[in-house]
Amino acid sequence: MSGGGTAGRAASLVVSDLHVAYGGVEAVRGVSLEVPAGSLVTLIGANGAGKSTTLAALSGLVRARGQILLDGTEISRWRSSRRVAEGLVQVPEGREVLATLTVEDNLRLGAWHQRDHLAAGLDGVFARFPILAERRELSAGSLSGGEQQMLAIARALLARPRVLLMDEPSMGLAPQIVDQVFAVIDAIRHEGTTVLLVEQNAHRALSAADTAYVMETGEIVMEGPAGELLANPRVVEAYLGELSA
Repeated sequence: MSGGGTAGRAASLVVSDLHVAYGGVEAVRGVSLEVPAGSLVTLIGANGAGKSTTLAALSGLVRARGQILLDGTEISRWRSSRRVAEGLVQVPEGREVLATLTVEDNLRLGAWHQRDHLAAGLDGVFARFPILAERRELSAGSLSGGEQQMLAIARALLARPRVLLMDEPSMGLAPQIVDQVFAVIDAIRHEGTTVLLVEQNAHRALSAADTAYVMETGEIVMEGPAGELLANPRVVEAYLGELSA
């Protein structure tokens, strides 16, 4: 079950020497990373490290310098709408659902460039997220935090992503709901969608990912197989102490 599906095969994402500046302050400095097709890669780090800014740059939401390759095609000068149409889709931090619109209307907005697949896409996400089917006529603002996160993920899936950028999907959620969110992420990845995950819960992110990058003050300071970083004493001390408990 695709739950919205992907636009064919998985895609790879390669980022080289990415820079983002706000005024005179460089928030992202020379970030390079690779997200192989079909993989789950995570970017971890403390608040303010530049993780969300990196995703915003990849999505075209902030101006950036550097090279961004989607399946070998340079996309750094593309508008954000074209990136979405080509399969690079973001689930934003804080969900950003439109509270006054219904659940179904929020979902339909996610499929703005996939009208031919809308009916099948809605069937898929309602099958994957039965709670959204039950609440399809309710306002999105009436949903719980966990339900809104599921809505944000479902909305992104209706865009038929090949690469899904996920920004802090567990933020503010109860542990039981976090388990559900990560189960969905795992299923999406195993169905063929490439995932780049930014996540404050470093233990959960490293446990789910294939490869991980550690970001500090705008720079990548460490990278490697996620399982190795999960056991790395420096990572444990800096990021996993209270989160792994």
